Amino acid sequence: MTRNIQTFEDFVNTTLKEEAEGSMYKQKLADISKTAAELEKMIVSEDDLEAWVQDKITIANHNMQAIHDYLSQGKEKPADLIQSKPLFSEKDKEKTE
Repeated sequence: MTRNIQTFEDFVNTTLKEEAEGSMYKQKLADISKTAAELEKMIVSEDDLEAWVQDKITIANHNMQAIHDYLSQGKEKPADLIQSKPLFSEKDKEKTE
């Protein structure tokens, strides 16, 4: 991250903002973890999940893996990992219309 810090006040404000963002996203990750654990308990091996549910799980897995790899590999951005997949497939869009 490039910082444009010119004064001590800028430094303090930038540092506090970064700490607040980290705290906020750590809470979001805890929420994701809790929800994933609950979903894992709800789904049994014999379940035949609808295609849109399978897609959502696959996309969530891809996105979390991309973030993990980005942070664990010195924040190098591998092109295949930073490409976001659409949140909704064309089939999902048709269902809402």
